[in-house]
Amino acid sequence: MRLNQVTAAARDLDQSIAFYELLGLRLIVKSPHYARFELPRGETTFSLHITDGEIPRENAPQLYFECLDVDFEVRRLKHAGVAIERAPVMQSWLWYEAWLRDPAGNQICLFNAGENRRNPPWRINKPALARNLHLIIRDGATWALVKHDGGEDAWRQLQDRYGDYKTSLGPYDLYDLLAVLEQQWPEIFAAHEDAIRAFAESDQTELAV
Repeated sequence: MRLNQVTAAARDLDQSIAFYELLGLRLIVKSPHYARFELPRGETTFSLHITDGEIPRENAPQLYFECLDVDFEVRRLKHAGVAIERAPVMQSWLWYEAWLRDPAGNQICLFNAGENRRNPPWRINKPALARNLHLIIRDGATWALVKHDGGEDAWRQLQDRYGDYKTSLGPYDLYDLLAVLEQQWPEIFAAHEDAIRAFAESDQTELAV
């Protein structure tokens, strides 16, 4: 099972569309009473539906959008005239959060949580992840992701394996690797995230990225 979309209420559809496009969502469907967006990353979509009823401001569903840089997004939105209800702060549950509302009054959280989004220290049945992933930076456009159990000294063998070896990073577990790619090489992260996740769970020992 996968989450396809979340639908939020709107009063002025065009106003709400402009707001969510400012956030970075891409409009893909529009009718007089409905709009649907794609998110910049991942497969989840988001939609709006016009309502004539009361839209609750409290004790209502909250919308969470994960950002690479919450502070940057807050500055950008402030510059565009968007009011920020709660400035960015690190919460006790290890999420860095800022809060605002869309034109209909729906609460929105912009956050960054890294590995703690899915795997906080207190997670029940937290999966044990192997720390055997090495990112091989090569002299060219194609790099390699390799499973190697040699620990921090694996670079010596990896250097011998690749004639165009420049350097290697690791060992990482899956979530640490994804966090590094998302921060340092977002283009690689966006293009290969699904393949990297599948690779980590497979019997393959090497992946071109």
